[in-house]
Amino acid sequence: MAHVLADFVLQTNKLSQNKQMNILDLIKHTLIVFLTSLILTIHYFSLNLLSVLIIISVIHGLIDYSKIYLSRKYGKDFELELFLSDQLLHILLIIAVIPWFDPQINQHILAFFTELQRTYEGLTLLDIQRIGFLAIAAAVIIFNFQGSTFVVRKTLKKYKSDISSEGDRGKAIGNLERLLIILFIILGYYSLIGLLFTAKSLIRFKEIETGNVGEAFVEYYLIGSFVSIFMAISSASLLKVFYYLW
Repeated sequence: MAHVLADFVLQTNKLSQNKQMNILDLIKHTLIVFLTSLILTIHYFSLNLLSVLIIISVIHGLIDYSKIYLSRKYGKDFELELFLSDQLLHILLIIAVIPWFDPQINQHILAFFTELQRTYEGLTLLDIQRIGFLAIAAAVIIFNFQGSTFVVRKTLKKYKSDISSEGDRGKAIGNLERLLIILFIILGYYSLIGLLFTAKSLIRFKEIETGNVGEAFVEYYLIGSFVSIFMAISSASLLKVFYYLW
């Protein structure tokens, strides 16, 4: 959750561009990663937690620096590959430091939270397991609204698709599409995914039939749709795995 927020929500387009030219902006992004991680794991506040978060944040910054270096060296032909590799390394980093983390609940913060539960009885429903699952669910949804859009657009850009004509409308359609697919998978309405894709294709078919678009549009449309659907199905399936584990 902290990684998704730091990389896709709190990191603005301006910061993303500036950190490629200014080391101070890269450090700023690294600090955002650290503070976001600290706030979301404050329940386990300790020196052990601080050391783990510092390791994650510093290596996160080094991974980003390596991505910037490789992007300058190889140009824009490998933007998609660099983006996917960057995200994979960040996730593997978080998994790799888990053995060094000793999750002992901070008693002072626990006492504060207990007092809140006495004041607001509705909070008694939120135990550690439920909070953990809700955080993962929120991370999946946020990633599909932000991260998946990057993947789709970088994929289309790699295949020389002109996505400027779609603008924010294409992003909004993709976000709603992925949100519906996640909802369908969680509820078990798998057949509706096919219905959604069919309805979307029928709307586009009129443009293709009348010849208002170029021949390459069909290929770009299929690439964008399949990548978007794949991102939604894979992340929703991951969410369902966590649901069964809890």
